[in-house]
Amino acid sequence: MGRYVLAMWRLLIAAVAGVALLAPVPSTSGASPAPVLAFTRAGDIHTIRADGTGVRLLLSQAHSPAWSPDGSRLAFVSARSGDEEIYVANADGRGVRRLTRSAGADLSPAWSSDGRQLAWSRKGEIWRMSSSGARQRRVVGKAKAWHEHHSPTWHGATIVYSSNRAGFFNPELYAAPARRLTFTKGSDGVLGDDGMPDFSPDGRRLAFTSNRDGNGEVYLMNANGSGQRRLTRRAADDFLPRFLPDGGKIAFVELPGTVYLLNAEGTGLRRLTAGTDVDWRP
Repeated sequence: MGRYVLAMWRLLIAAVAGVALLAPVPSTSGASPAPVLAFTRAGDIHTIRADGTGVRLLLSQAHSPAWSPDGSRLAFVSARSGDEEIYVANADGRGVRRLTRSAGADLSPAWSSDGRQLAWSRKGEIWRMSSSGARQRRVVGKAKAWHEHHSPTWHGATIVYSSNRAGFFNPELYAAPARRLTFTKGSDGVLGDDGMPDFSPDGRRLAFTSNRDGNGEVYLMNANGSGQRRLTRRAADDFLPRFLPDGGKIAFVELPGTVYLLNAEGTGLRRLTAGTDVDWRP
């Protein structure tokens, strides 16, 4: 139980191939107006409009899309070169460039607010680099060998991420380097894992995933950790919440691979498409 959130990340990546079994939304051609969602389906990144129309293939052999703040570039993860590495492409899927080269997996890219840097997870640590791939350096290292730090999100000068430093079986949310934001009571026998955070566009709130009440559900809190409340109450595991550009809605993934939308106050739930690994283009 204690590595529940990390296990769910792995399930989401594994589900990339499986969602092809779900009924797809019919594709249409032509330009897609904002807001546009990038998501993973069958091992490739696609885009779709918020109304559920305009599905199109953007990048093959890719997952974990992350739009730059101005919407002109897309960071993503691909194992096309062997190990999973961070890449960046233009918004139309062209101009693909590899940014990282590591003996191991580089995962979960997240842009800085000014679009000049990227944070990501490497071997259970949080790293940052320029958007060109230069000046790579560790932001949050492992004080103990069993520490695991994952799924960074970035706004202004603050990087928030999930870490088990509170206890081997208890992932919580932290602001870098180690300011704790959530205080659930997860343990080997008690569900309480918090992870997959996402800043609202104005930086005032964080959406995140927690299984503290049983299933994986979407929660919302203020950026300082206060005011935590549950948004979804469903007999399913809901993960990876991502704010729309106006902050009024949140997309999330129900395992094994269905994307839903709901209002940021928790109302108006509706299915959008089959897929995983979501992020909205500004």
